[in-house]
Amino acid sequence: VVRWATGEGFATLTLRTFRDVPWNAPFYARCSFAELPEQEWSVGQRELAEIERSLGFDLTRRVTMVRRLTGPPRG
Repeated sequence: VVRWATGEGFATLTLRTFRDVPWNAPFYARCSFAELPEQEWSVGQRELAEIERSLGFDLTRRVTMVRRLTGPPRG
């Protein structure tokens, strides 16, 4: 996905996952993803968190992560 997104000119990848499951957030952190502070979330990311809340997810266990990509900006 990183290779494809970079080739397509995307500047970032984002994902939501479990903060405390070793093969989730810690794995993505080793793959150059970092936690995206809530104040930087897009409208879509906020909507996704609200959907998760409505489905019963404990949002304290969830994290939004971002990886900045290199390459020309998508335009």
